[in-house]
Amino acid sequence: MQQNTAEQNHYQEDEIDLKQLFRSLADRKWFIFGFTGLVTILAISYALYIPPTYKANISFLSPSQSSILQLNKIKLTSETSETSETSETSETSETSETVYRKFLNKAMSSQFQRKVFDENDYLSKLNPENKPIENLEIFFAGFSSSINLEEQKVNKNIANINYEKPINISLEGGNAQVISSFLNHLADAANKETVNEFLTIIQQKIDIRLEDVSRQITLLKQYSDKESKNKIQELSHALEMAKELGVKENNLAGLNNLIEPNNNNNNNNNNNKSASLKIDISGGKSLPKWFLFGEKALEKEIQLLKDKKYTYIPKILELEIEAIKLKSFKVSATGVHSVQINQYAYPPTSSIKPKKRLIVAVAFIAGFILSIFLVFIMNAFRKEDDKITA
Repeated sequence: MQQNTAEQNHYQEDEIDLKQLFRSLADRKWFIFGFTGLVTILAISYALYIPPTYKANISFLSPSQSSILQLNKIKLTSETSETSETSETSETSETSETVYRKFLNKAMSSQFQRKVFDENDYLSKLNPENKPIENLEIFFAGFSSSINLEEQKVNKNIANINYEKPINISLEGGNAQVISSFLNHLADAANKETVNEFLTIIQQKIDIRLEDVSRQITLLKQYSDKESKNKIQELSHALEMAKELGVKENNLAGLNNLIEPNNNNNNNNNNNKSASLKIDISGGKSLPKWFLFGEKALEKEIQLLKDKKYTYIPKILELEIEAIKLKSFKVSATGVHSVQINQYAYPPTSSIKPKKRLIVAVAFIAGFILSIFLVFIMNAFRKEDDKITA
């Protein structure tokens, strides 16, 4: 019976405490409202004071097949070169992946980004009031620190298809117009410089091959001229012999009879008698030129050699044709791109931070909870003071 009475008294005390608690909160309601309102107003002021941060994006796809064919067009001009040259050219052919990677590496290079920043005078755009800047390197580092390379998110259904995902380059900053403009300038400059680097390599290949072709032609001509001089000397000696022996006409008609005398003894005695000289070709020796061609033919051949009509052998002609092709090849950036712009950067209309609504909501809840906690503390101190007074 006593236990039930004690429990009832404890319940009544708890009930009184809860009533007292709510009564104290009601008594301090204006403090709670005021404190919560003050914290909320401070949060709103803070959210409005923080400068907004925007995020701009530009997206790319790998270069088109036509651009890759243009970059590899140098192969077509070397079709007449030697096998080793052709195999070397095919090994160094550019692919869509190598060109795309070089573009992205250049665009993400801090040194190249600084070059674009300076050439397009972004310092004045970011500092229109021309305030003194102690360290320009730190200033640029702060501007470019948020440049990120990321793969663009696509729909799950598209992800299952053989679909090239665009690559994004993003930049955060306080001026939406400036950051979007910088990304566009960065992409255009990286594309032009990447293409120019490939075209420079192509021109170097052409120049190197032209030097090699020119060297080969010179050597072949020198060799051909030397051979011609040796042959002229040989034929001149034969011409002297033909003149001395009175062999004016060639003896090509009786060649078979002369080189096979043993086989034709019975059938060609009359033809053998027509020859004014008997030539011994035993031991595998060939017929002398003075006898075989005669004076007239030798003089004609010597004259042709002196006119250098025999120096341009087929190999020289082949090399000269290749040189003409190489010289006619014009290295041009027209229609060549190291990347395809999927979407240019546009000034964002909304900021990514600060999240003003979130800041205000958190401040309101925190201010309300903190005000209640302060009320409890003030009530506790008031009870202590009442006990001391009693």
